[in-house]
Amino acid sequence: MSLIQLSTHLWVLEDTCNVYVLKSGEQCLLIDAGSGAVVQRLTDIAIERVDWVLHTHHHRDQCWGTLVLQRAGAKVAVPEYEQHLFADIEAYWQTRRIYDNYNDTNTFFALSENVSVDAVLEDYSTFTWKEYEFRIIPAKGHTYGMVSLIAYVDGKKVAFTGDLMSRGGKLYQLHAMEFGYGDLLGVEFTMQSILALKKENVETAYPSHGAPITEVKADISALESRLEAVASLGGNRTSGKAGDGRGEAKLLRESRLQRITEHLLWAGPYTCSNFYIVLSGHGHAMLIDYGLASEGHLHVAPDHGSMQALRFVEHHLDQLRDDYGVRDIELVVPTHVHDDHVCGIPHLQQHFNTQCWALDCVAQVIADPAAWASTPCCYDKAIKVQRILRDGEAFHWRGFDFEIHYAPGQTEYHSAIVGNIDGKRILFSGDNLFLFNPQAGGIERDIAIQTTVMRNSFQLEMHRRCASVMSALTPDLICPGHGELIAMDQSRTAEYTDYIERKEKILRDLVGEPADHFIDLFWARMLPYVSTARPNDEVKYTIKIRNNLERTATYSARLLPLSGWTPCEAESVTLRRGERGELLLRAIAPSEAALRRRLVTAEVSIDNVSQGPICEALVSVVPH
Repeated sequence: MSLIQLSTHLWVLEDTCNVYVLKSGEQCLLIDAGSGAVVQRLTDIAIERVDWVLHTHHHRDQCWGTLVLQRAGAKVAVPEYEQHLFADIEAYWQTRRIYDNYNDTNTFFALSENVSVDAVLEDYSTFTWKEYEFRIIPAKGHTYGMVSLIAYVDGKKVAFTGDLMSRGGKLYQLHAMEFGYGDLLGVEFTMQSILALKKENVETAYPSHGAPITEVKADISALESRLEAVASLGGNRTSGKAGDGRGEAKLLRESRLQRITEHLLWAGPYTCSNFYIVLSGHGHAMLIDYGLASEGHLHVAPDHGSMQALRFVEHHLDQLRDDYGVRDIELVVPTHVHDDHVCGIPHLQQHFNTQCWALDCVAQVIADPAAWASTPCCYDKAIKVQRILRDGEAFHWRGFDFEIHYAPGQTEYHSAIVGNIDGKRILFSGDNLFLFNPQAGGIERDIAIQTTVMRNSFQLEMHRRCASVMSALTPDLICPGHGELIAMDQSRTAEYTDYIERKEKILRDLVGEPADHFIDLFWARMLPYVSTARPNDEVKYTIKIRNNLERTATYSARLLPLSGWTPCEAESVTLRRGERGELLLRAIAPSEAALRRRLVTAEVSIDNVSQGPICEALVSVVPH
């Protein structure tokens, strides 16, 4: 193997993958590492040291020689959503499911030994080395976390694209398109990634395998057609919404924004979670929710186990700019805390200086997700909330009047937002009300129902509250968090209320009384759920208590001894029926760091009767 010069300061070594060498003086930066054999060739081009290795993805053929380069002094940067497959791969292999496995994501093609990581390549950020600046864009498809690196090299705009595509408009490997058993979700992800690459207008794309791609736009167009042909076959689940009655090929591309009214848009029921855009008419926009581009990105199938965090990919913002003249995405208001509705908000804040306003209970969770991570579907990135709204508060945005109301339905941390837009009273309901045909009990038509998720802190009063809010607000139209728009009238509202009443009766009959004591999973919750401490730190935990009993009761709690930890005394509080309270518990961390997570538990007693260690939290002790 010998180095091949591509331009004045750029070479490639055709190893188990293409290893690209970017030279600055007597130092170089590598794109991927292959076997590490490149280090033996660098003196041929007067390079004395490898400064950095940037990896496009985690597959072994890309990085099995990274440890060799690291031992020679190179620093390593890896994609944000694959850092665990470098830094903690040995632990991954201990827990990776082998038998009865339906997770076909090709994380089996990962390393065997941990590689320490010096920097993380975050989506939509930049990495600067010497005179070069790399812009990082998602290249999801061949792997979950793969990235493309865009840079100017020797006066040309180029892209290092990993295994996103090959010359001639081909995929490098078809099998990599399978994420869950029997799907080809990678087809949808690849389509999104190559279209994003197309917008970059690069002169040359340098793939991990094969020759440089010099006809970038033409090759991308050819691959678009080939991906559409696969989707047109049907039955291959090339999209997350495949099988819902829409042609698979139509679901590969970003849906077109549609007008609901003159000043209100949506993307149709094609994104994973519906989001809505209120237009000022003068270049400003307010969003209600902004989450995942498509349902496939949620990964609720068995392949979910390979991912450490949900990955957001930008969508529909070019349409807002180009088709509707939006130059300022000024505000976003989330309906509730779930990741599929809020994961795009940090992106808006970082790149568009968008403000976030939220109901108080929603704000506390999205601003500190680690503390509340016992709640399902918490997005891992904290969201800065510039204005905290209260239940029933009115707010105004560029000529439009809104109210926000506490509506704890599918989750305890949920709001409903009602606005008067173009003569219609429109309610943004999040994940509460949907249409469903039960095909039972004499009902053979779509009716308005309320969804239930037990781990979302479900209590019976939550749904009664939603019915009350819905009846009081009298909307003309509901813009739900998923599915089609719902026209509302008094009969449909009554139908919704009736469903909630019938549901409560049936659920009460399933358990003993008081029902909420046996329904409410989080009558005792421990915060923060995920935290770090330093050696010998005092660590504080809050136990939030709800008294669901039909009487006054005294609740007490104590931290159970954990090896190396010193728990402090127990605490107690007396609560009347329906009252809420808090207990503050303390412990002293061990004197030595231990980076692995430890489970801390708290025993809770009611009137001196132990309920066992029902509360838990995770903590890591990190070095000073």
